[in-house]
Amino acid sequence: MGLLLSFLYVHFFENRATVELEIQVPQKTWFNIYWTADGEGYSEWRNARVRVYPEQKHYRFYLTDIRKIEKLRIDTHMFAGEIVLKKLLIVQRGQQALECISAAGTLQPMFHVDSLQWQDDGLHVVSTGNDPQLECTVTLQDGVSENWLLISRIIAIFSFTLFFFTFSRNFHREEKFIPLFFITVITLVVVMAAITRENVHPDEYVHLAAAEYYENSVLPPKVDDPDIRDTFSVYGVSRLNNYELPYFFIGKFSVLVQSFHLPEYFSLRLFNVLLFAILLLYILKNPATRIITAPLLISPQIWYVFSYCNSDAFGIVISFLVASQFVLPGSLLNSYLMAEFSEKRKLPLLLLGCLVGALFLLKKNYLFFTMFIAGYGLWKMIFLVELGKRRLYCKRMFVLGCLGLSIAGLRIGTGYAVNGMDVSARKAVVQEQLADYAYKPSTPLEDKHPFLYRKARGDSLEKIVVVDRWFEKTFRSAFGVYGYFTVSGVDIYYSMERIAGGALFLLLCIALLFRGGPAGIVLFALFVACGGALIGASLYHSWTMDYQTQGRYLFPLIPMFCVLLYHARSLMAGSLYKILFTSLFMLSVYSFVFVALLKLPKVV
Repeated sequence: MGLLLSFLYVHFFENRATVELEIQVPQKTWFNIYWTADGEGYSEWRNARVRVYPEQKHYRFYLTDIRKIEKLRIDTHMFAGEIVLKKLLIVQRGQQALECISAAGTLQPMFHVDSLQWQDDGLHVVSTGNDPQLECTVTLQDGVSENWLLISRIIAIFSFTLFFFTFSRNFHREEKFIPLFFITVITLVVVMAAITRENVHPDEYVHLAAAEYYENSVLPPKVDDPDIRDTFSVYGVSRLNNYELPYFFIGKFSVLVQSFHLPEYFSLRLFNVLLFAILLLYILKNPATRIITAPLLISPQIWYVFSYCNSDAFGIVISFLVASQFVLPGSLLNSYLMAEFSEKRKLPLLLLGCLVGALFLLKKNYLFFTMFIAGYGLWKMIFLVELGKRRLYCKRMFVLGCLGLSIAGLRIGTGYAVNGMDVSARKAVVQEQLADYAYKPSTPLEDKHPFLYRKARGDSLEKIVVVDRWFEKTFRSAFGVYGYFTVSGVDIYYSMERIAGGALFLLLCIALLFRGGPAGIVLFALFVACGGALIGASLYHSWTMDYQTQGRYLFPLIPMFCVLLYHARSLMAGSLYKILFTSLFMLSVYSFVFVALLKLPKVV
């Protein structure tokens, strides 16, 4: 662990340059720095950016290792007009500081630049378009290395690691340290929810508007109600016109906390924070759940959805609770299925029915988890349930499924009662009216947004996968891409996540396939079938409908992995598993703190 921490520190902090920027802009915009090396061109993957504001002049952010850079491209702003660059200093240990702004004219114009003029207050850049670009050739000179300082910091890291593991001996078991990890995460989630600006997270403006509707309403609205126009996205679709439940609960919870006089967007974010707190209380109350909660801790993208207003956090919690009820021997669900309490106990049965009903009302991608959990119930009956109890087990599974469908039917029926049986046709009419031109159903294909209907445009699936790197982009957005795909980590972070995550999954596969017997092989095959179908459906949707590389679409894999881990954990080498799991957690903390919290726009 000391070696890992030292490597992370050297790579992410010592081997990265820091940009000190002073800029004066008349309006909010982005400041971008691209770099090129080894003769390659500029790329979105080699980019550092910061949001700049008229009321703020000083900024500081990380770049990359400038020793590998040949040229820098600096995009000063994203509008036609004038800005003033007062300071642009790039500093890295062992190199002399690189001053990019001077009267000697270090920066050279490339595109959309009308004039560069050096004055007493800085470099005045006047652009003719929305993408002014300046270029700077990187010429480095050796500076003071201060290796003694680096060595002392590494010694401090090893010393801290040694003391930590020595004095935390009582927490070396998963049952002990996983709650501490959850406490760390909920702290980060609360900070993210509190300090980030409104609508800097994906589609938060429509989530907030949908939740605000339920602050004063109980029934779903009519699809063409003028009062909900602000809830429609550019696609002409409103979150209020589907059957998801979280917006109702978010709105009502916001009403409960209004007495604290919190900002509206923050009070609406708090419901998802509450959901994560419920998970924490759940594992504190039930130590048996702590093994299966580990997948919730291996990616910062999972934590991220709990820090702003959306419906994905609700889906994760409901599916996780269903998974834990199925796998844990002493759970309420298994007590019911194994006839350990009578059907006359209506309240527990109703609670289980509500949980299953909520599962049926989640987003469409959770259909694959529903298929998995149904297959898992069948697998459990075959391999774990005694022969004499199978008939009762199947009967009660059927009763519970019917109860869940009935409860889900109440929500769906309410929607039809409000909107009538022709609701689909009315949705289509509203979509045509409210969608942006590039997203309207009636817009000619050549005028639609270029991400729509890629197959119909003639793009092959091979192009989607190989040229557009669908799998790579989806992987990255599942392990730490924040905001509107505007904030991401450096390449080495995703490489390390891939190595540690791949090793952990390989360890789990070996345990189930070679030590799990026929039951382990069948369970693994079920996971591969349902998980593969989910990934395939997401890829097909990107190809034929809307090209989206969002890792959150694959979140139903998380509760599937929880089930798989529960049955494989006792078959894996404990020390190797803990090292890999802890490494993933530490990488996730790094990404959440030094990428998301550092780079996303703040309230102050």
